[in-house]
This record gives sequence, structure tokens and C-alpha cells, in this order.
Amino acid sequence: MENITKTISILENIDNFSLGESSTQGSIFEILDLSKVDYDNGLFPFEYSRKAFYTATLLQGDYILEFEDKNIDLSGNSLIFTSSKIPFGIQGMDGTYKGLSCVFKEEFITKNNTGYRLLEFPIYKPGRQNIYSLTEKQTEKFIEIYMKIFDENLAKSAYKDSLQRTYLLELIFNAQKLDPVKSYIKTNNTTEEIACSFIRLLESQFPIETPNDAVKFKTAGDFAGHLSLHPNYLNRQVKLAKGRTVSDIINSRIGQEAKILLKLTNWNIAQIAYSLGFEEPSHFNTFFKKLTKISPTDYRKSKSH
Repeated sequence: MENITKTISILENIDNFSLGESSTQGSIFEILDLSKVDYDNGLFPFEYSRKAFYTATLLQGDYILEFEDKNIDLSGNSLIFTSSKIPFGIQGMDGTYKGLSCVFKEEFITKNNTGYRLLEFPIYKPGRQNIYSLTEKQTEKFIEIYMKIFDENLAKSAYKDSLQRTYLLELIFNAQKLDPVKSYIKTNNTTEEIACSFIRLLESQFPIETPNDAVKFKTAGDFAGHLSLHPNYLNRQVKLAKGRTVSDIINSRIGQEAKILLKLTNWNIAQIAYSLGFEEPSHFNTFFKKLTKISPTDYRKSKSH
């Protein structure tokens, strides 16, 4: 019988990732038992706004972790921290999944409600994916924290959100105590740090939430100037780390945002062009058609229901 596997993915291609309408009653935090998730209907059981969301996932078993252009084999017990700003996927080697995952929006942990900003934690800085291999003793410790979160989820007390937030912070703080040597992905060298700084700056401009928003950095020169680097040096370091030029990455990200805005908003083409840094709609039309082989107008029509 053919071996069929499924992949839990946050996909870069907007065509393959359904973004739901945000709800004022929608959850900004969920905890999942991965063995009970209906993967045919997607990993996440609640609607997300276009704001970034984050995960803290404990996996047990054999998996392939996919992100950017890399695949990493995982076995045993692994703790993974991811952000939707960097597309990722988790594939069970035999099509089954066992583990626990906290999935939450950025506003779940803020300076106002915890005293910490989420991106102050090294494990959630843009441009990084952190994976740790756990011993049995460490696994037991983290499962205990997840179980406290599950218990509060079931209790539905008046203090549910506050307690779950506290336990999530306990999980993050304990993860940051893990030996960094156990991290599969390290970003200590100059090349990787420069590439991460570039990715972080690029992603800080998104999502675009109103027609009056506009990207400030659109060219390699813009990014290099802000990072106090020569454009050629920035491009060389980014290409070494990511295998793509600065311009390729910028164009891909702007194209991705263009697809999202065309699909999910009723802004006119001129408004979208302005928000993406194009002085004239005709320049945006040329850029989008070169990238996708279709005009913005035709793309919007093809995605309308």
C-alpha cells in the first residue's frame, strides 16, 4: 500500500493557505493535542487575523521539519518554536503525529500584560527557527507545563487567560535555559546575523493593514542604508546565508503581500500599489505580471468567489 504522509504547514504561497476573517470573539491562544487534530481540515481550529502568530510545540517521534529551503530530520523528543513570518511545515514520517502545541497571536504576550515583548525572547526573533532535542527528564518537565495549560483550558475559570499566559512564559523561560548546543539551527556567525537582521527588517513592514500604510524599505539600498552596510556587502552575506539575492527575497515578499491584498481586501489597484511602495499603478502592474504572469486585476478576478 502506498505510504501516505501529511504535512502540517504554514505556506508561503497564499493560494494554498486559507486566511479566515478575524472575529472579535476569536481566540488569541489555543493548545492542541496533535494526536487528535483533523489534519484534513488544517492544523489550527480557530480563525486568525493577518497578524503574526507563534507556536511552541513538543513533538514525540520521527518527523521532517521543513522551512525555507531546508529539511531537518527529527527523532525522539523535540521542542520547536516557530513564527508564521517564516513558512514552516512538520511532516510525520509515518503520517501520524504525537505531541502538544501552543498556538497564539502576538497580542497574547505584550509589554502591558506580562512586562515582556515577545520579540525580546531570542527563540522568537524573526529569521530564526529554534529546535531543541530533549532528554526524557526534560520532556517530562515540559509536558507538566503543557498539562497545566490544558487543565486551565478545561476549567474555564475567570483567570484562565492569565494563568495560561503565565504557564506559557514558564515554558519559554525554561526553553531558553536549554543548552544552545542542542539547537539544530544556530545564528551566531556574522553572515547569518546579517541575513537575520535583513529578514527582521523586511518582515517588520508587514502585514499592511490599511491603504494608508506603505512599506518604507523596498530596495537593497534602502535596507543596506538602515543597517549601515554597503549594498554589495549586504547582498553577498544574504546570498551566502539564504541562497537568494536581497532583491529576490524583497520581490518575493512584496509579491506575496500583493496576492494577499488582492485576494482579501477591496482596495483598488492604486491603493495596493501605493502601500507596496510603487509610485504609479502601472509600475505595480508590470512588477506583478512579471512575477506571476498575470495582471493584478485578472488575479483578483480569479480569486473572487
